[in-house]
Amino acid sequence: MPKLKKLRDDAYNRQDGRCWYCSRLMSPADAISSSRCTAEHLLARCEGGKNTSDNVVAACWLCNSRRHRRKVPLSPEAYFIHVRALIAKGRWSEPRWDNGF
Repeated sequence: MPKLKKLRDDAYNRQDGRCWYCSRLMSPADAISSSRCTAEHLLARCEGGKNTSDNVVAACWLCNSRRHRRKVPLSPEAYFIHVRALIAKGRWSEPRWDNGF
């Protein structure tokens, strides 16, 4: 198993199957779902981050893709705070469809 997949799976287990950002239960990484597990680097590899257990967390595809689609992506820590604030206000939701896009 490639190292990043193992790190993702280890993070999934360490986090009890919950997304690091929204804390919802995730589907396995091979599922076709917006809740499927993805690997998220806390410090991006292009910024010197490594594939290590302290730098990789498990995030659902929806949170991961929403963070990276922003014009100026927030840092993982800032995005975590942003998502949790939206959840507290009842303004964080999954799309009405769930086909993995």
